[in-house]
Amino acid sequence: MTGRSASFHMKCQKCGTDIPEGKIYCEKCGSAIQMVPDYNPVDDISIDTDTPDAQPDMEAISKPDTEEQSQPRKIHWKRWAVGTLLLVLGGYTTYQIAYRSFGSVQETAEAEIILLEKPEFSTSPGCYTHSLQLILSHTDRANGVIYYTLDGSTPDADSSVYNGPITIEEGTTVVHAVFIRNDGVQSEEADGTYKVMFETPDEPVFSVPEGTYNGSFYVTIRAGAESNIYYTTNGEEPDRYATRYTGPIQINPGLTVLQAVAVDYEDRESGVVEVIYRVNELSENQPVSIPADSQSITP
Repeated sequence: MTGRSASFHMKCQKCGTDIPEGKIYCEKCGSAIQMVPDYNPVDDISIDTDTPDAQPDMEAISKPDTEEQSQPRKIHWKRWAVGTLLLVLGGYTTYQIAYRSFGSVQETAEAEIILLEKPEFSTSPGCYTHSLQLILSHTDRANGVIYYTLDGSTPDADSSVYNGPITIEEGTTVVHAVFIRNDGVQSEEADGTYKVMFETPDEPVFSVPEGTYNGSFYVTIRAGAESNIYYTTNGEEPDRYATRYTGPIQINPGLTVLQAVAVDYEDRESGVVEVIYRVNELSENQPVSIPADSQSITP
């Protein structure tokens, strides 16, 4: 391949007139001039037209283009690889940060839950012979709410709100309670089992045993100090709505069925006790039979 040397001429940039060497202004139009190369790189590619099979040197033409085209491809592949790596590393880092942050929040919340005290019960769980008024409390009550259940389930924000003493009646009652602070932090659960078995009052005792007697007399009835006595003399079973015993009962001639029941301050009733008295009319000169612990009535 042969090349042709480049010749340089001073030409006017505006009108194209040749400018003699050493001149810096166009003598024709007066414009300032600059060096313009009169050179075409394609002229360096020679084609031997005398040879029938002669072909232009395509390697010389295509090689620069091939190198220029292959370079961007290499750069593009590298950029893709680096970008993918950064994307993977960035995603993994984000996951780690999020996981650690979430785990830290969970650990903090769990630690705070453990630090909150359980609600306190005014009466210790156990067995009792009377009903209870159970009071629930918490040291931070002003900043939260106490929730409770009586059916054995775990309490939460949808359970009963504690607003006052809970009445524990006869039977078995399981109380569960939690304290939930206004910011949603929940305490540990407190629970207690209460068994209430009422003791029935002592049965009434009559001063005169049942039997047959001559002449009228009085009968007294006694029971426990914390019980009231109610009685009937018409054969009906007494309850708390019957006649209340306040003093000796007169037993007159004839058949008397005396029944009595004791009722304590919690309205628990004893068993009903019954006595039957058969009293004869006194005839002239008939001696009076006075039962023990009773007082006769003078006819």
